[in-house]
Formats: sequence, structure tokens, C-alpha cells
Amino acid sequence: MKFRVFVVFFALALAAFPVLAQETDSGSSARQFKNESEYYPVFVQVEKVYNYSKGYIVVYRKGPFQMANTYLPLEWFNGASGKGEVVRQGTGNAWPRLVVYYKGGEFSHVRLYVHRDRNHETWGVARASKELDSKFENVEEPKLEF
Repeated sequence: MKFRVFVVFFALALAAFPVLAQETDSGSSARQFKNESEYYPVFVQVEKVYNYSKGYIVVYRKGPFQMANTYLPLEWFNGASGKGEVVRQGTGNAWPRLVVYYKGGEFSHVRLYVHRDRNHETWGVARASKELDSKFENVEEPKLEF
């Protein structure tokens, strides 16, 4: 008999626990984090990064069997513009990636994570051509396809 009372009491306590654990919302339907960022990052898995005289050509996966290119001008990566940052990763198993940050729905900046060793298979060098030169002109934001 005592065991049944204990089981019933325990079941009622477990049922009431989620109700007691809820926080009260002061009129807001969406929960806000204390340190919520104003930036929205888009992560892109990179297959290869080509060094070019006018910037970086980033080849990334657009789907399971398709690739796409985006062109990042060299001016973005100098300290004045603040639109780009190259982060050299260690020599471990980390694969390159591109993170594009948006603020208020508009492009803010990019971070290109690359392998430290320029002889790694993820690095390449593109040959100069007028067609490639035109891809780096008047680029306001990276054009990503999914």
C-alpha cells in the first residue's frame, strides 16, 4: 500500500515538474537570448580555393553532385574595408569553409577558413585571364548558389 502511494506521488511530482520549470513570458511570443547576435551566418563547405591576382576563387558544393564558384576580391581582405578575413587553420583534418555574415538582411563580411599549408590539395593557383578579371569587378557581396 505504501509503495502504491509513493508511486502515485512520484508520478504527480514528475507531471508537475515541467509546469514549474517554465519561465514566464512578458508578452513576447519568441524567446530572446541574452547574448543574441545581430549577425546571421551562412556556412559553406569549400572544396578548393584558388589564389588569383585579384582575389580568391572559392569552389564550393552546391548540392550532392554540383559545384559552384564565388569570387572574393582582394580588397575585402585588407584591413581598411573590413569585409573579409582569412583564417589559416592548423595542419590537422580541418577542411576549408566559408562563412558569410549578414546583418539586418544585408551582406556584412566573410571569413574564409583555409589550410595553412599552401601545398595542401585544397589550394590552387588560377591562371590570369580577362574573363576572370571581370568576375572580380564591382563585387558587392558573394553570390552563393544552393
